[in-house]
Amino acid sequence: MNHLVIFSIIIFTLASSVMAKDLGKEATTFKIEEEAFTVMMKRKLEEIDMEAERKKMEKIAIDRVENPVAVIGITGAEENRTFYFDPTYILGEDASLPCGTILHKAGTKVNPLEHMDLNRRLFFIDGRQASQVEWLKEQLNNPLPEQKEPVEDRVILVGGSVFKLQDELTATARGDVYFDQSGELTTKFGIKHSPAIAIQDGLQIRIDEINLTN
Repeated sequence: MNHLVIFSIIIFTLASSVMAKDLGKEATTFKIEEEAFTVMMKRKLEEIDMEAERKKMEKIAIDRVENPVAVIGITGAEENRTFYFDPTYILGEDASLPCGTILHKAGTKVNPLEHMDLNRRLFFIDGRQASQVEWLKEQLNNPLPEQKEPVEDRVILVGGSVFKLQDELTATARGDVYFDQSGELTTKFGIKHSPAIAIQDGLQIRIDEINLTN
C-alpha cells in the first residue's frame, strides 16, 4: 500500500478517537427551566400597586380633559386677514322628512345658510395667551346689533383649558366655551392664526384673523 495512503489513515484514526473522547465535566450543570408566561404575568401583576396605578390614570384622564392638547399649526396672528368659507355641500343621499317627503335628492348642492341664520359669532382663541383672552372679553361684551337675544356667542379654544376660561368668563362676559378637538373646525374653515372671528355674511361665513401686536 502506498505510504502516503497509510499515513492518511493513521491521522484520520487518531483524529476520530480524539473527537470521540469523553472529556468529562468541568463544572456543575443545571437543568434549564423557563417560567410559564401566565405565571410570570401573575407575578408581575401582584407586584403592581393597583390603587396607585388607578389614581395615576385618573389624574392623567382629568388633566387631558381640563388641559387638552393644543391644535397643531395654529399660531398667533401677525397680520390681519379676511377670507370667506362657503358652507355649500353635496348630499350623498336623499334628504327626507320623517313622513317620507323628499326635500332634496342625492347629489343636490345645499347651503344651510339659505334655510337658517347664524345669528352668533364664533371666536377662535388660544386661552393660554392673556392678550387673546382680554380681547375676547371686550368682544363678548359688545354684541352686534343684529344678534338676536338670548343667543350667545361661541368661544372655540385652540389651546388652553375650557373650564378655566369658562369660570373666568362667567363673571365678566357671556359666551359658551368649547375646544376645537383635533382642529376639526379650524381645518374646515381654513383658520391658521388666532384670534379669529367667524360670522355670517350673506350665504357665506366671513372669517377675520386679528393681529393683536399692533
